[in-house]
Amino acid sequence: MPRVWHVPVHDATRVRDVRVAAEDAAARACLDEQRRAACALVATELATNLLRHATAGEVVVDVVDPAVLPEGRPARAVQITALDHGPGIADVAGAFEDGFSTGGSLGAGLGTCRRIADAFGLHSVPGRGTVAVARIGPVTAAPVPEEGPVRSPGVHAGGVNVPFAGGEVSGDAWSWVRSGDRVTLLLADGLGHGDEAARASDAAVEELRHCARLPPAELLQRLHTALSGT
Repeated sequence: MPRVWHVPVHDATRVRDVRVAAEDAAARACLDEQRRAACALVATELATNLLRHATAGEVVVDVVDPAVLPEGRPARAVQITALDHGPGIADVAGAFEDGFSTGGSLGAGLGTCRRIADAFGLHSVPGRGTVAVARIGPVTAAPVPEEGPVRSPGVHAGGVNVPFAGGEVSGDAWSWVRSGDRVTLLLADGLGHGDEAARASDAAVEELRHCARLPPAELLQRLHTALSGT
């Protein structure tokens, strides 16, 4: 069943909670020791930045599909999302330069976070706040194509899932699959909240991963059958 870690960050003790959440998520994603350490570093830096620059915020940690899908069943990645309503960053480009981080952080800075993450995005509006999203997956060697370059649909997808009322599981789920040039994106909304809703949305996601080649009409029939009993 999907587990989502939602950690409000309002004092220094919560930075540790964010790091532990990232380490737990990395273990669930079956990442190796090196990538687990990368998750812990990025999570700690983002949480520390919330306190240093915005005085408070929140971090959502989830295990998700990769932003760009390979062919076949993809390995999972840890997604770390930090949100705040602080003063924002006036110089976003400068924030990524090495040595930009202020006292009290790990000294890693956003530039290091961006380098060690597989995908990293930051959006900030002065006076309104900042959102930073990092994804860290397994170390994979790029395959050497046997017959020319591998075709890619060039599609990116992602989502942020926050449990209802501080729960540990969400009744909603999202996923996507690729088969050749066909890319299918699914958003499942389990009825209600908590474990039972999560069980239904998780069943939809698992069925989708077995049906990447099917067009939407046929896929919906398969989902209908898979969800009966949830």
